[in-house]
Amino acid sequence: MCNGVLGDRVHPGKMIFTGLSAAAVMNLLMGFFETFLLMAVVWGINGYAQAMIWPPIIRIFAEMLEKERKMKYCIDIVSSQVAGTFAAYLIAAGVMWLSGWKAVFAAAAACLALMSIVWRIGFGKIERAVQGRAPEENAAERLEKDSDTKENGSKESGDHFFTLFWNYGLAAVLFPVIIHGMLKDGVTTWVPTYITETFATAPAFSILVTTVLPLLNLTGAYLARAVYRKCREHEVQAAAVFFAAATAALLGLWTVKGVSIVLTVLLFAVITASMMAVNTLFINLLPLRFETMGKVSTVSGFLNAAAYLGTAVSTFTIGIMVEALGWNVTIGSWFVFTAAAFAVCVIFRRRI
Repeated sequence: MCNGVLGDRVHPGKMIFTGLSAAAVMNLLMGFFETFLLMAVVWGINGYAQAMIWPPIIRIFAEMLEKERKMKYCIDIVSSQVAGTFAAYLIAAGVMWLSGWKAVFAAAAACLALMSIVWRIGFGKIERAVQGRAPEENAAERLEKDSDTKENGSKESGDHFFTLFWNYGLAAVLFPVIIHGMLKDGVTTWVPTYITETFATAPAFSILVTTVLPLLNLTGAYLARAVYRKCREHEVQAAAVFFAAATAALLGLWTVKGVSIVLTVLLFAVITASMMAVNTLFINLLPLRFETMGKVSTVSGFLNAAAYLGTAVSTFTIGIMVEALGWNVTIGSWFVFTAAAFAVCVIFRRRI
């Protein structure tokens, strides 16, 4: 949330470089600490540093690209999450096997440091290339706007965050965004446990089976583009389609519990791919609407924070619910919340 606001007030290229560099330092330090408190502090700083990356990227897309390329880049960048996830699995497994867990953080630090250098050089070249265009096409200069410019009338009136929240429809999408975060990340965390307990498989096998989910999730991002166009570029209407698909898949998961491991994984794939589509619509595309107000990064940061609120709450509440009430009640609660998010999207489809 804080970095979303900051991303609209400072140069996004410099902010991303700072986030990558700080994350590299924190990852390196993690390998030197073994006490809980120090590790928690360092990893918290790492999380904050990495949160300096996403909102400025969406701002760059909004302010440096024409309309069609904005949407293309906002969709295509989802593939970086999938590639990064698999790279993390492979690097972590290989490095840990060779040198132990501390070396994993050193390897991560090396990756981040390298990428910060690549970013600094590469984005600098992009800015210089853009500055060579005709003045009316020069988007690079727009990235240099500081907070004084934004507060002294260069943007529309009514661009305060609370005005955006109430008057521009963000309040209407808050609940669906939280629920999508709950399903996209929180539920995914518990898929291996569900498979292990339901089908009595080895934990390692359950984890291996669920590694296909990130790949299948990528299809959700590209389906989001197709449905978005069918819905005349209306994010909330398109999101309603994917919440409906996830609701149907959860109903299927609820009713066919324990019948087939293949069917179970497929149903989970529909759920998580649908939520990846919702993520693309709300976190990537919806903030582009606020470009003229200079609030692309702010809105992206806010919606991302709301999604991670859903992730954080669901990650530990799912475990508590399963232990106390069982999987049937837990999955039933997912169904109810997802159906409610679908209803909210339908009711407020014209609010934003």
